[in-house]
Amino acid sequence: MPYCKMTTTIEKYNNLQKKILNNFAIRWNGEKCKTTFRDDVKNFYGFEKEFGWNIILNSYYIIDDTELAKKSFKQFDLQGPSRHQDIGERYLRLYGFLNSVYQQKLAIDNLMEVFKLPKQTEFSKKLSENELFILRNKIGAHPSNYKEVKEDSEHKFDVYEISRPDLQMDRLKLLRNQNHFEDYNLTKAIADFDKLIEEILCELTGKIIKKLFNNQGKIFAEFQRINEIKNGTIILGETIIRFKNNKA
Repeated sequence: MPYCKMTTTIEKYNNLQKKILNNFAIRWNGEKCKTTFRDDVKNFYGFEKEFGWNIILNSYYIIDDTELAKKSFKQFDLQGPSRHQDIGERYLRLYGFLNSVYQQKLAIDNLMEVFKLPKQTEFSKKLSENELFILRNKIGAHPSNYKEVKEDSEHKFDVYEISRPDLQMDRLKLLRNQNHFEDYNLTKAIADFDKLIEEILCELTGKIIKKLFNNQGKIFAEFQRINEIKNGTIILGETIIRFKNNKA
């Protein structure tokens, strides 16, 4: 099965949250309710405002879209599925990829805020310090005036450029101030980012399920199954393979 058709752990958590909302929407009867759908969603989740429904729905769609972008990047790397030796394609895919993970970060931030996750400040700090976002700020957002200068910086901001010969070979190396090279391992940076997003979605989904279902029922059982997968368990149908270092 091609990698792009596989469901990631991030998608599993996101799908479970969407399932909770969808089940509520199916049960909701507009003819019998004296309030609006958004107001009832607000009461169901305990949101501060009705707009909470708009926020979570948008966040779920953004996470879906950005996971598709990330899976394509992981499968086809910088050169893309066409396999053309086109440096412009590499630039487009790199910038597009960095923007997609930034959008996913914003969606996760919105979910943490609307659900009032206790560890929101800690997780937001970790997200902002993730190497992918540092890289995005250096070359995808502020290549000509990156504000977080180093001790050896000559000016109030640094300037960055991508090493074109390295990019042509599917490697990522930046040149800071036309003098200092910085190497980046995109594979490791993506893996670290995914692990952090999984951790946040696990906390978020767990908080929602505990509040709504008191950690009981089919939704809770499905949540536990995803947690096992996150922690390294292999589940094939009814076959479950756990490893000694599995935290589940």
